[in-house]
Amino acid sequence: MYASRIKEKKTSWGGRIFVTTYPAQGSVSIVGSILGGSRLSSAQWAKVHAAMLLEGTRSHSKKELQIMLDTIGASLSFYATNDRLCFAGRVRAVHIQALLALIMELLAEPTFPEAELAILKKREETALTLEAQDTRAQASIAFARALFTKQHPNFSETTAESRQELVRMTRTSLVALHRKILNGQSLILSLAGDITLPRGASLVEKYFKRLPHKRVMLPSYTKAFPTKPQHIALPIAHKASIDYLLGLTVGIDNDHPDFPALLLGLQILGSPRGFTGRLMKTVREKEGFTYGVYAYAAGFSLKLDGYIFIWGTFAPELFAQGRKAIMREITLIAENGVSEKEVKKHREMFEARTRVRLSTSEAFAQSAHDLAAEGRAMTYLDEFSKRILMLSAKEINPVLKRYLKLKQMVESAAGPVEQNMLSQ
Repeated sequence: MYASRIKEKKTSWGGRIFVTTYPAQGSVSIVGSILGGSRLSSAQWAKVHAAMLLEGTRSHSKKELQIMLDTIGASLSFYATNDRLCFAGRVRAVHIQALLALIMELLAEPTFPEAELAILKKREETALTLEAQDTRAQASIAFARALFTKQHPNFSETTAESRQELVRMTRTSLVALHRKILNGQSLILSLAGDITLPRGASLVEKYFKRLPHKRVMLPSYTKAFPTKPQHIALPIAHKASIDYLLGLTVGIDNDHPDFPALLLGLQILGSPRGFTGRLMKTVREKEGFTYGVYAYAAGFSLKLDGYIFIWGTFAPELFAQGRKAIMREITLIAENGVSEKEVKKHREMFEARTRVRLSTSEAFAQSAHDLAAEGRAMTYLDEFSKRILMLSAKEINPVLKRYLKLKQMVESAAGPVEQNMLSQ
């Protein structure tokens, strides 16, 4: 249903082009990337590197680049993920050629101006100062570090480590990083909107053939070991609430047969959207212990071994009761399972969200790109939703029992919290 709309063609040098012809009122959405990201540097380096690509090229200054984008009414941004340097934009179809030419210029000719780097580093310093006081951010960082080793893509830098990386960063080092990762063989470029495959492929071939045709490799990593229980309290003074995470590594990736059932089971436990999960219905609506509480499957992209966790935020005086309520709900769903009524409701919600998500050209461009980055066939778009719709309580319940092991979970809390609050 969805996959049939996406057409693919390889470039003469090995890159991949995806085009979805989609009614978009005369516009085209673009999502593209090459190998890069934090696995080839660090999270802080990857973030700054991506941001600096719009700060000037050998041919145009930052101001001139912005005028060029404004003139054709285009949006464009660069960002980094674990393993890729990405760009995303949108433009009227009549100006798609101009935007692709500009993206290629930004990739091939960045100058990383000293003055702009200094300004960006000051902004990042401010952001890190705020991060140090952000209870959810600090709880999440500590949680990830408890689950994974430094070499694992799901590991997280501390705020202090990010500051150190920022201090070491220079224009020369950014130039070296860019030269290291710039390549055409790993290019994935997805276009969706008022464009055809022949035109899209022709333009990508025309402009991006200048990319170096070298091969870039990601470093290897060791999968996470089974989680051992830890209780991490991070006191942050003068905060009105406590952010709390509880979870564990599961030792599987998103190709594992258990993954669809685990994903839908977690949605039933604590859907991240609205009040449809058990946690929000009980811990917040019925008992009033929390501002919000949800369950997540995370770190599974790119076929990584991921983890599951529950996140909640509490007033300090309600934290002890809220923490116990979360543990109670985990125990109940693991031991007693879910009902067929719950499964029917949540699998229909999942499918409906998929339909809504894939109702724009931006979503199609992003989805095709992300599937290609994971090494998947486009048919996965349809197949995964069908698999979710086939799930039953009989399939989900043993999976929840298998992975929701409360006694093995790590918990992390930040805010007005003390260590003894996690040992009771």
